[in-house]
Amino acid sequence: MFDHLKYLSSFFLPGCVLWFLYTGPHSAISALVWTIPLWALIVLDWFSPKVNINKKKQPVSAGFYDAILYALAILQFLIIGLLLHYASQLQWSSVTEISRSIVNLAVLRILIGTTSGSSALIVAHELIHRSQRHKQILGKMLLYTVCYEHFVIAHLQGHHLSVATPEDIATAKLDENFSSYWQRVIVEHFKYAWDFELKRLCLEHTPVYHYQMLANSVFRGVIIEVTLVVLILIVFGWAAAFIFLYQALAGVRLLESINYYQHWGLEEGRADQMLAWVNQSSLSEYALVGLTNHVGHHQQAHCSFYEIPYSDQGPIMPYGYFVTNLWVKLNNASYRRVSAGILKNYLHQARI
Repeated sequence: MFDHLKYLSSFFLPGCVLWFLYTGPHSAISALVWTIPLWALIVLDWFSPKVNINKKKQPVSAGFYDAILYALAILQFLIIGLLLHYASQLQWSSVTEISRSIVNLAVLRILIGTTSGSSALIVAHELIHRSQRHKQILGKMLLYTVCYEHFVIAHLQGHHLSVATPEDIATAKLDENFSSYWQRVIVEHFKYAWDFELKRLCLEHTPVYHYQMLANSVFRGVIIEVTLVVLILIVFGWAAAFIFLYQALAGVRLLESINYYQHWGLEEGRADQMLAWVNQSSLSEYALVGLTNHVGHHQQAHCSFYEIPYSDQGPIMPYGYFVTNLWVKLNNASYRRVSAGILKNYLHQARI
C-alpha cells in the first residue's frame, strides 16, 4: 500500500544539495561533510531490497507522477541559481581562502554534478518522450542547464531506433571500457544530432553562418548554451562560469555512464531479445523515478515510467545504479569482467 509514495525518495539528494547551497559557502571540513548524503545513498543502494516482480504494480496517478517531475525540475533551476551565487561568493585573496574555495568547488562539482545527472537529466529524459509540447520544452530547458540540448535528437532519433545493435552510438560494445566509451559518445552524439538536422532541413552544403541555419535546432541550442555561459561569466564571474561548465560536464558524464551500463555488451542484443540490462534495486527504481525499468522503457518508449510493467527480460545487474556508477568509474576492469560472466551465463541459459 502507498508504494507510489516511495517516488518521493527522489527528492532526498536534491533537497540536501539545495540546503547545502542555501547555507553556504562553507568551511573546507563542513563542505566535505555535506557529501555524506551521497555516500549514504550509495550504501543504501548496496543493501536495497530487490524489486518484487511477482507483486502487482500499484496504480500511480498521472498527476502525482507529473507533480514529482515538475518539482524536481524546479529544484534543478533553483540549484543552478544558488550554485552561481555560491561560486560568486568564494574568496581568493589569501592561501587560506584559496584552499577553502577549491574544496568548495570540488564539493560543488560532486554534489551538483550528481543531481544534474541523476535527477535533472533523468527528468529531462522522461519529458522529451512526452507528446505534450510544454513538457518537451521543459525537458529541453533542463538539458540547457548541462549544455546538452542535442541529446533530444541523439536519443529519440538515434538511440531508441537502433538500441542493442552495432549501429547504436549509446550501446557500449562488449569489453568496451568506460573511458573509451565516454570519449566516443560525447563526440558522436553531437555529430549525429548535427548531421540529422542538416539532412532534415536539406542544409548539408549550407555554410554555418547562413541565416537558414537558424532552423537547425542543434545550432540554436549551441547559441543558447554559449550565450548562457557568457551571461554567467559577466554577471557572476569566472568561478561561477567555471563550476557551471564543470557540473555540466559531470552531469553529462553521469548520464552517459548510465547509458554505458544499461546496454553494455548488448550490441548484438536485439537478436536475442535483449534491449537493456535488468536492475532489481528498489532504491534505484524509486529514487530515479522509474528509470531502472529500462527494458520496459525500450519496449514501450511512448509510455511514462510509472505506467510500464516491470520487465526482467535480460541479464541482471548485480547492484543498483548508484553502486554501479561508482564501480564503473573506480574499477572498470572488474565491472567488465563480472558483467561479461553474467552475460555469458544468461545467454547460455536462454539458449538451452
